[in-house]
Amino acid sequence: MKLRTKTSLVIVATGVLLFLPLSSIMVRQQERALRKAAYNTVDSVARHSALLVSQFIRNAQQQANLVAAGLGAGNLRAGRLGGVQERLRVASQGGQFGNGFFILDAQGRILRDYPPHPGFWGRSVAYRDYFRRTLAEHRSVMSKPYTSLRTGQPVVTFTAPILDPRGRIVGVVAGSFDLLAPNALGGIQTLACGRTGYTYIFDRSRLMIIHPDPKRVMQRDIPPGANRMLDRALDGFEGAGETVNSRGVPMLLSFRRIPGSSWILAAQMPQAEAFEPIASLRRVMLVTTAFSILVILGVGVLMVRYFARPLDHLHRAANAITRELEAGSVAPEVVPLLDAIRTRDETGGLARAFQSLVERQRHSLGLLKQAASEWERTFDAVQEAVLCLDQDGRILRLNRTAALWFRVAPEAAVGRSGRDLVTGGEAWGSDWPSIGQFDAGHAHVWTGSLPRREGQYEFQALPVVQGGTITGMILSIRDCTLQAQREEDFRKRAFFDDLTGLPNRALLMDRLQQVLASAGRAGQVVGVFFLDLDRFKEVNDTLGHDVGDGLLREVAARLNALVRRNDTVARLGGDEFVIVVSGLAGPEQARRVAVKVVETFAAPFQVAGHTLQASASVGVALAPGDGSDGDTLLKRADAAMYEAKREGRNGYRAYSELAVENT
Repeated sequence: MKLRTKTSLVIVATGVLLFLPLSSIMVRQQERALRKAAYNTVDSVARHSALLVSQFIRNAQQQANLVAAGLGAGNLRAGRLGGVQERLRVASQGGQFGNGFFILDAQGRILRDYPPHPGFWGRSVAYRDYFRRTLAEHRSVMSKPYTSLRTGQPVVTFTAPILDPRGRIVGVVAGSFDLLAPNALGGIQTLACGRTGYTYIFDRSRLMIIHPDPKRVMQRDIPPGANRMLDRALDGFEGAGETVNSRGVPMLLSFRRIPGSSWILAAQMPQAEAFEPIASLRRVMLVTTAFSILVILGVGVLMVRYFARPLDHLHRAANAITRELEAGSVAPEVVPLLDAIRTRDETGGLARAFQSLVERQRHSLGLLKQAASEWERTFDAVQEAVLCLDQDGRILRLNRTAALWFRVAPEAAVGRSGRDLVTGGEAWGSDWPSIGQFDAGHAHVWTGSLPRREGQYEFQALPVVQGGTITGMILSIRDCTLQAQREEDFRKRAFFDDLTGLPNRALLMDRLQQVLASAGRAGQVVGVFFLDLDRFKEVNDTLGHDVGDGLLREVAARLNALVRRNDTVARLGGDEFVIVVSGLAGPEQARRVAVKVVETFAAPFQVAGHTLQASASVGVALAPGDGSDGDTLLKRADAAMYEAKREGRNGYRAYSELAVENT
């Protein structure tokens, strides 16, 4: 393929690569705007409809309260039921309650209704939830949807209590409306969302209250999982989104809760209808893009043909340079060939660059030889063992440090298995890496030991990548024994007592926090026992600090032998120790532990040829009764310990007992 053809393709490809992202960005921006508009349309319908339904509910509750106030308790007590029915007739005219009103006495019996249904007068509806809630809450309530005894239609009833002067309920006014009546909520059934979209209402029990399909009203026909967004709406979500409804149709859907009720209103539109403008936009952009690419291709080919003519001359000069370089030297005729290109554009600049390149070639070869020699010296001067391995794990070369460590001559190691040389033939499990484990550019690092050398070593294997393929690896081995020892010493100094080897305060508080958290979840009791040796200062003063330190070590060993493996013995400093015991059954078991701690000091201690009799005062605090955090438990166990000392030492006191005594 000629250069001009390649250049033409590059120009076209560049144009396409620039045009397509710009077109794509424009399409995405327009799509986002159209998608947002569709979302806003559906959400606006849902929001507006929810407000209308909420207003309907508030008006219905107000009308029920007005009717209850107009009837009055006196009419019911005087038995003037004819007048009551007349008032119901007047209240029914022009109101929201198309299904009429009815009056219940305090026992839930129907006294009168309008339109009249004498066959139901005297029948009890005390089992209805709206009657029970009205009596219990002493206020107007809205019922759940139910099937009316009087009409057999799905209805919702609003109630209002009729109160006597003392505030007692003597009756209940109930007004109901047919869910499907046009003058009530039936208009929601016919409210369109787009061309084919619609709205519906359901409650938190998945009961369908309003729906364009009358057969679905009063049905729970959307099981969990059938409509993901509906499930989210039941969990509290409000807003618009995309989903597949329970009938398998992709929908753009918006949910809004209806204030004053447990109802949720949904407005939905088929995604095919909602996003139809987006599909049209994509078709227009596709045609525009194809036409633009054809224009770019034609213009690019013509321009490249015009500007590529001088390149033919440079091509002949380059062929002459190639033939001469294959011979290993630069022939004298190369320079005249390059000088013959007199153009002042990029082609002429390229010709002069070729000429400069030929002149510098010999100088660069000399520099490369010098750099190779310096690299060789650096490779052998590295204090880490370095091995270059091929794809099969065989040694290509190794530095002087590796030869000394593994006692092998560099030339004798070439071709041997790197794993066998390093491990001495021992099995290393899965630590030794294989070529298949590598990701290009990522090292494999692990620590281990060498069979013929003491200490700890860090191994790092870095893949060698050529042409996108891993062709081998560089293995470096660093002696990190001293560093590991320093880290271990630092850890011990940070968390353990130097004298006794017990956990110090920092580690104690960490373990205590973990034990308290675990015990809190399991409902267990945790005991904190604060120990202080009695008259320990006399041992230091009379026998010296060395004997005192020896006594502290013996005390630590004896306390460690006393507790379980999952309990903690710590030294806070001086002659103060703390024992943390988890899983206690209660104060009685804690008391037995405290007695065992005191009794463990009964046997004398043998320290540096001295027989010492020691005792301890113990304070006990229990979680959660005496506190729920480590600082509080330590302070209260310490206070109990000082009380034990005050009472004569060589004993224990519980903080809970102190608290009882102080009260």
